[in-house]
Amino acid sequence: MTTVQVTYAGLIEVKRGEAPKELYSHQNEAIKALNETNKNAFEGLLVLPTGGGKTLTAVHWLLRNFINKNKKVLWIAHRHELLDQALETLQLSAYSSLLSNVSGFRYRIISGHPKHDRPVNIEKTDDIIIASKDSLNSGLDHLLNNWVGHLQEVLLVVDEAHHATAKTYRKLINAVKDNLKKRGHNNGFKMLGLTATPFRTDESEKSLLKLVFPNDIIFSEHLRNLIARGILAEPIFENLKTNIEIKQKLNELNARQIKNIEDFDRLPKDIAEKIAQSSTRNNQIVDHYINNRKKYKLLLLFAIDVEHAITLNALFKAKKVNSDFVVSSVKDLTTGATFSAKEKSENSEMESLKY
Repeated sequence: MTTVQVTYAGLIEVKRGEAPKELYSHQNEAIKALNETNKNAFEGLLVLPTGGGKTLTAVHWLLRNFINKNKKVLWIAHRHELLDQALETLQLSAYSSLLSNVSGFRYRIISGHPKHDRPVNIEKTDDIIIASKDSLNSGLDHLLNNWVGHLQEVLLVVDEAHHATAKTYRKLINAVKDNLKKRGHNNGFKMLGLTATPFRTDESEKSLLKLVFPNDIIFSEHLRNLIARGILAEPIFENLKTNIEIKQKLNELNARQIKNIEDFDRLPKDIAEKIAQSSTRNNQIVDHYINNRKKYKLLLLFAIDVEHAITLNALFKAKKVNSDFVVSSVKDLTTGATFSAKEKSENSEMESLKY
């Protein structure tokens, strides 16, 4: 596995040869559909199931059709882990088979995370900006004055695009679009949304998403097709009753909190803590794996949050299971220092515990 060093800004040099990751047929079909749509200004969606390669498909396409033609790209998401993933995919895909006209391109990654940059440092020479929507909204003037205001055309990529109905997303999208229009570049705004779940809630949400992406779905592939082709594994769902009582807390949620759960797949902190701190539930998770070790073999376990991952890892180790965890960052409670994610152990029976 190739490890890529992520820094807040710099130059990605183009390597000679073919990009190492060959695309599947559905990804090549998606690129053909995007090429056709790209003949005009557009605001549409690329819909692929989780594991279907949305990021890689988008990166291959935008490198060839925008970066290779000296056109600018703005990539936004709501979590800094997604920003790192996008940058790593760009770095691993920077080959002359996709980028025949340039020797390199400049990037800047922006978020509230300590290892990322700030909007005030945006420069007009940046070729691709990868940023959290909250950080860009807080420094919107810097984005518009230092970068967008110098452009005639820009591609805006919205990762996890089903979140784009939120006001914070719409504010940012409209600001970029309006800036181009005010300067007479009416066809200079192009937007690609990436999602596995384009319609997750009620009819009003569907209508609102269609307003954000008026070209609707440019290309989609169904999960069942990728399973049939052997690209994705057949999921097997097992429910394990923990008897943790949270019904009362759920009943206390207001409409806004429920909407946040639907939009951002994140439980309120007090409910998440109640679940994560339950020793009964944590022991049940670990014991279930131990009792079914031959069946599960190597296991990837998604925890509630960073603290929960660390707690479960310690519990696995205490019960003599070779375990490790991977998180975005860990803060030392004594010194306040933030440490980068631990690399997962190649020899771990418990491959990783990741939020």
